[in-house]
Amino acid sequence: MRVMMLGPYPRSPHRIDGGVAAAMTYLSTALRETSGVELVGVRLASVPSGRDGADFPWPVVDLPLERLSLSTLYARQKSQLAKLIHRFRPEIVHAQGTDVAGFVAVTCGLPTVVTVHGLLAECAKYQTDTVARWRAKLVAHLTERASVRKAANLISISPYVRQYYGDEIRGRVYDIPNAVAPAYFSIPRSPEKGRMLYAGRIARGKGLVELLEASARQRGSVTRIVLAGGTPDPAYGTMLRDLAEGLGIASVVKFAGLLSEPSLSREFALAEALVLPSFQETAPMVVQQAMAAGLAVVASAVGGIPSQVQHEVNGLLFPAGDTGRLSDLLARLKDEKDLSERLGRAAKAHAEANWRATAVANATIDVYRDMLSTHKVKATAR
Repeated sequence: MRVMMLGPYPRSPHRIDGGVAAAMTYLSTALRETSGVELVGVRLASVPSGRDGADFPWPVVDLPLERLSLSTLYARQKSQLAKLIHRFRPEIVHAQGTDVAGFVAVTCGLPTVVTVHGLLAECAKYQTDTVARWRAKLVAHLTERASVRKAANLISISPYVRQYYGDEIRGRVYDIPNAVAPAYFSIPRSPEKGRMLYAGRIARGKGLVELLEASARQRGSVTRIVLAGGTPDPAYGTMLRDLAEGLGIASVVKFAGLLSEPSLSREFALAEALVLPSFQETAPMVVQQAMAAGLAVVASAVGGIPSQVQHEVNGLLFPAGDTGRLSDLLARLKDEKDLSERLGRAAKAHAEANWRATAVANATIDVYRDMLSTHKVKATAR
């Protein structure tokens, strides 16, 4: 079975920026290790790597996005995808995301499945820059709904996806969570009391102002805050640094930048808890990574997070934007001696049962087989 995986592959599997890039890299790795699957990756990127697949153990080729691609409704990308399909002869096209990947894939003529990740229209609301926000809204308007409505097959990574789109989904829906790389399940933990980790984009909508304010209220409970991730808008990063200085916690806050996979694993080893105070999430990969590593998770109860984290069972939830409640939960980690350890054990057990990459890959292959069977029946009927 030859599968073409289309989406925002990172430039290297060892340095991944973003949950979608991580999800497709982990799934691709597991699929490639499965007997009978031949994989080719297609990387959608505004800046091509110039090194097609150099760091990947399977072919990964670039499909560039140009500045004016949106104005032509990605006509050139559709044409280039057709050429890649002719070159590699896949039986299945699997698009990761309802943005450009899903938009160009659903009209390619082959059996196609689209995995829904971030909800584009919702994410667009939290772009810092006005121009970027309006562009994101336009992309969402033009691609997201078309991808969802035209897709004959959708993979939903969270119950939140079905709830959000409702009757707009017209194809078959398969409920399969994102895969977590095996390495996260074997991270040797040596947590430091009071060390909190945030991992993700340093961006508006992630609740980082609230995290700093809550931490400032709990200086005795929070001894270190590591903010790991790229900063798309440098001005936003500067604002956060100024805020930390003004709150008197600059010495406690570490802006770690975008980390390699090994470096991120070290942060998971050291942190007492992952804190994710976002205003919008579908099924954040970082929550799954942290739970696989055995961390307690403190997160806002938005989107699909409550489907990943059960309050008081394997993590702690609070209303998005509620700085006081977040502050109280951070204090509990210090005051209740065994709380983070208990939550971390339950988190790991939940991750083991649901997010192992091999199990996710096998479920995905079942979808591919179902698609090919249906395609064959339709072809015979014609």
